[in-house]
Amino acid sequence: MPSRNTALAVLAWVLFFFGLFTVVYPRVTGTTLFPVYNYGDLSSYNPILIPFVYLANYLTRAWGAFLFAFMLGGIIEAFIPRQKMTNYFSSRSAKSYFLAALFAPVLTVCSCAMIPIFGGIIAIGAGIGPALTFLLMAPAANFLAILFTSELISPLMAAARFGFSFVIAILIGFIVAKTPWARAVEEKFAKISAARAAEVVKMDFREKSVNSLRDAYVLVRTILPYLLIGVAAVSFIDAYMPRDVVGAYLTGAQGVILGAVIGVPLYTPTLVEVFLTKALLNAGMAPSAALAFLLGGPMISIPSMIGVSRIIGWKTVLTYALLGVLWAAVAGFIYMTFIGGL
Repeated sequence: MPSRNTALAVLAWVLFFFGLFTVVYPRVTGTTLFPVYNYGDLSSYNPILIPFVYLANYLTRAWGAFLFAFMLGGIIEAFIPRQKMTNYFSSRSAKSYFLAALFAPVLTVCSCAMIPIFGGIIAIGAGIGPALTFLLMAPAANFLAILFTSELISPLMAAARFGFSFVIAILIGFIVAKTPWARAVEEKFAKISAARAAEVVKMDFREKSVNSLRDAYVLVRTILPYLLIGVAAVSFIDAYMPRDVVGAYLTGAQGVILGAVIGVPLYTPTLVEVFLTKALLNAGMAPSAALAFLLGGPMISIPSMIGVSRIIGWKTVLTYALLGVLWAAVAGFIYMTFIGGL
């Protein structure tokens, strides 16, 4: 039994570091570690094949990020003491929201890959408000996304994206934490994490490593099937949404509102939203609508909402989604009124 546990402990860390390597390697070299399946024109496929083709592209592109994210979620759940998490990520402390928003940009992951990490910190006693701030801030304004936005669009747009994302993620987390259904979720996980806390304290490094593998598996089983269903559903929107027509309507006040809304069904992997926004800007999209899209899209997508709902329920998910669209539109209107251009 000890030898089996040792092997599982080693496996946990091998998977974590390999996942981390697959995430870092493309950022450093500019090329993917393994081939990515490219489907060309998605609308040219038989409708029955579209979700499978889309999933093949998605999984060959994102499997490493998912491996890293699920293992990180498991490690957080197994290793970080509950007391520290409740101290630093408490919904009752204003400082917790700022810490969550400051630390989140380190993770260059999409909204879907953030879900297991979110699940991990919630499970060990983080307040739901700061946890949501963390969940929303990472895909909306991670360092690479801001860098790409600056290089491909403009430094002004990058600064606006980071600043508004920071404020919006904190506001959403703070507001949602005050709702009765979010409080009920927080209380449920507080009881679970308290029950586990005594057991975790007694474990050595090897036992915690084995537990991290088990916790990661629970996150995979809970989240991944529903996440893949959501991605498959989005494939039809990606295939048939007329982007040239969308670009033509993304000007003025209606453009800002549409920009905030269309990111919900139009899911894109991390950093891809920058290239899509650049293409829409070239087609006539207003900068204010572009900002609303860059804020709303990465924070709130159908696949991520489906995955997160498995952890905190639909009431809480719909609350933060509606707030996300609202605040993204408000940010777009502020940008349109006081800045306007790129």
